[in-house]
Amino acid sequence: MSRLVSIRVAPEWGAFPFWVRVPGEVIPDNCSAERLVSEYGAPEDLAAAIDAWDDEFQAVYDRSDPESSGFPDEATTAAWHERGERLTERLAAALRVRTEFHTARGERVFDA
Repeated sequence: MSRLVSIRVAPEWGAFPFWVRVPGEVIPDNCSAERLVSEYGAPEDLAAAIDAWDDEFQAVYDRSDPESSGFPDEATTAAWHERGERLTERLAAALRVRTEFHTARGERVFDA
């Protein structure tokens, strides 16, 4: 397994939610949940839970009107953000590397 320098959990339209950095690389690599498990040792159930959380974000994207994309209300957005933050905190504890969490609502860093 490659050694991780850091991981960022940040949903973006049309991308995986995981962005990993390894030694010698400055630019993070977009990484699937499956790869996060197989190459970096993330717990499979946790990677799948974050992937499912990201699927909720991907599902509200409107290709015909990207500016109107998003969750239906503030309460739904807040609950989704908070759930992602808790999942990311668990990922940081499992992988023991600097782990960043970022959405449009804010960000948090969990140091190893």
